[in-house]
Amino acid sequence: MAQARQVNPEWYREEQPPEAVSPWRHHLKKRRLYVSACIRRELQRRGLERATRLLDLGCGDGTNLVWLRDFTESLYGSDYNVIRLARACARMPDAKLFLGDILDYPVVDGFFDVVYFNHVIEHIPDDEAALATAYRILAPGGLLVLGTPNEGAWWWQLAYKRAPEIRKTTDHVNFYTAETIGRKLEGAGFRVFEVKHMGWGPPDWHLDGQWRQHKWVDDLFEGVGRVLLPRQASSLYLLATK
Repeated sequence: MAQARQVNPEWYREEQPPEAVSPWRHHLKKRRLYVSACIRRELQRRGLERATRLLDLGCGDGTNLVWLRDFTESLYGSDYNVIRLARACARMPDAKLFLGDILDYPVVDGFFDVVYFNHVIEHIPDDEAALATAYRILAPGGLLVLGTPNEGAWWWQLAYKRAPEIRKTTDHVNFYTAETIGRKLEGAGFRVFEVKHMGWGPPDWHLDGQWRQHKWVDDLFEGVGRVLLPRQASSLYLLATK
């Protein structure tokens, strides 16, 4: 964290904005509804109302814990950033939250029925070790929901080329496509059974946030992009099991 703050002093300290105030709030809502439907569908397949134990792996400020609690009897969250973990504790005092580095993770094997691993892995240099941990802590037959930017796609690589200063200062170290992250998951032992591309926008980091804060613009990009550029979405979700 100290090393990262040499590039940007506020990294890992500033508060993560909740969905309602984010410029991408309409996109974030679509992601939340998709993930909720996926978890609900998986629970119904098992004949369950709730999972026994669900983990938000890399929970940050805990904004996702607020809605994930509806799907489990015991809600867990972890982060290696104690500043954000303290905010999560204040936001969700009933959740079981703990400090943990995914590369040295203090959890027994096969403990969680559902692992929600959302927009974290792109920050981790040793992504294969991170996925090995996710596989280890997931119960046999459990559900992994992994979300990550689709920044390996040429559309978003173009956005980086148009703004090289952002590429120099981003804390993302991995730039995936559905194919590359899918192979990583399979290499860790997971069976990927669904891939979802979500969210389309202009290949310009500044305009993307300005334009897509308007619902009709976000919906328009979504509709056109899904037809004309189906693999150039801004976000990826992969569902996998052990």
